[in-house]
Amino acid sequence: VSALQAELLWGFGFTGAGVKVAIFDTGLATDHPHFKRGRLKDRTNWTNEKTLDDGLGHGTFVAGVIASHKECLGFAPDADIYVFRVFTNNQVSYTSWFLDAFNYAILKKIDVLNLSIGGPDFMDHPFVDKVWELTANKVIMVSAIGNDGPLYGTLNNPADQLDVIGVGGINFEHQIARFSSRGMT
Repeated sequence: VSALQAELLWGFGFTGAGVKVAIFDTGLATDHPHFKRGRLKDRTNWTNEKTLDDGLGHGTFVAGVIASHKECLGFAPDADIYVFRVFTNNQVSYTSWFLDAFNYAILKKIDVLNLSIGGPDFMDHPFVDKVWELTANKVIMVSAIGNDGPLYGTLNNPADQLDVIGVGGINFEHQIARFSSRGMT
């Protein structure tokens, strides 16, 4: 976090307070100690598994990067967190799960929607159209660009859409990581 100078934002009062952040991922570990009491506002499961728990750890890690408040602070430790479990423990997901979850995010008036996932499915028109609908309704969408680098033109959807903020990886020298996808975002 310090390498990305989050402390500067916190110094100006930008801690995520009053911001509703949705995390579309594998869920969140039950009773994880790194999140402020009362900041977790909603957990929903859109998969065919009967659990809200994160069996993989990916969603929990992403939530920590965003809003952890112990030991390793997230960028927005005061944000209101909404966890949308859209992937199973076998990393399976379907467009219909996303569409239903996107509609719920609109209903909950989410401010920022995080998708630390992606794929080559730019031709999935219902998904693409729903992303356009979300951003047209002033939802800020942030998505991983993918780990398919280093060639140009390897961006994953929806990070390849012009209305989505694409995020990639960096190495310890603060350069674009070799594995990080490339392209126009």
